[in-house]
Amino acid sequence: MTKGLACILVLFVALSFWQCNFTASTDTAGESQSDSAKIAFENPNHDFGEIKEGEVVSTVFKFKNVGSMPLNIVSVDVTCGCTVAEKPEKPIGVGKTGEIKVEFNSAGKVGINKKYVTVTSNAVNASEVVSFDVIVNKNQE
Repeated sequence: MTKGLACILVLFVALSFWQCNFTASTDTAGESQSDSAKIAFENPNHDFGEIKEGEVVSTVFKFKNVGSMPLNIVSVDVTCGCTVAEKPEKPIGVGKTGEIKVEFNSAGKVGINKKYVTVTSNAVNASEVVSFDVIVNKNQE
């Protein structure tokens, strides 16, 4: 009886995978893509170079919704209290662009810093990470 149950289970799993292949559409590059939003960042890493301790610097991470449904940014989470990130409040339409604004306060952050911002959305790639690098030099004042 367990042999028959194992065969049924294998058949069920195989049919599930087979059915999934027919429910997804194929884009022009041959990649499988279902009806969903998809976020694509222009440049997921920014280099501020060198700054003096105490300076506040900011950048914008531009992205595009390359999916087939509106994109909703649910949250932007930072790894440090020295970093603040702002997300768009309204959905980003298909083919439209948006921005994640990021600000870094270098007070007390002397040395090499790499900070991350996790962008969570309704996209097929629901969690994307953008980052920035900065070298903070001690202020001699």
